[in-house]
Amino acid sequence: MADDNELDALRRENALLRRRAARLERELASVAPLVEQVKHLAFWDFAPYQIGPDESWVAVDRGKATALMGALAHIDHWNPWGTTIEPRPRP
Repeated sequence: MADDNELDALRRENALLRRRAARLERELASVAPLVEQVKHLAFWDFAPYQIGPDESWVAVDRGKATALMGALAHIDHWNPWGTTIEPRPRP
């Protein structure tokens, strides 16, 4: 009888863990496209070059961009700071 109760408890726990794993996999799948897009953002620090970007660029707060890339590094085990900042090629 005790073995049956323990087996039932283990089955319930297993079912709970399967549901939790499925939920986490769905959440992960839902943010994967965002992570990929953020990885390929092109931040360009134009200040050292004393040139202004053209109209195809938008202004981004430096602190917020740093926080965004830091958050991505923590969730995706990606090193966003491993890429050097280079001037955007001019046509």
